[in-house]
Amino acid sequence: MELKAITYVGKNPGFIAKIGKTMYEFEWQKSLGVSNHSDDVRPQHAAVLSKWRDRRGRKMFIIE
Repeated sequence: MELKAITYVGKNPGFIAKIGKTMYEFEWQKSLGVSNHSDDVRPQHAAVLSKWRDRRGRKMFIIE
C-alpha cells in the first residue's frame, strides 16, 4: 500500500504531533504529504498517527 497524504480531522484548529524527536504541525483539514523527504511525514510516523484517537474514540487523522 502506497501512502500519499495524511489529513488532520480533529476538533481543534491546529495540532502539533510529536513522535520521538520529530514534530509535525497540522492545520485543520489540510493534508501533509507522506514520504521520506524532509518536509513530509515519514511513512512509519503516518502509520502511527493514523491510529491516534481523541478522548471520545474518534479518529484524529485520515490517511490516504
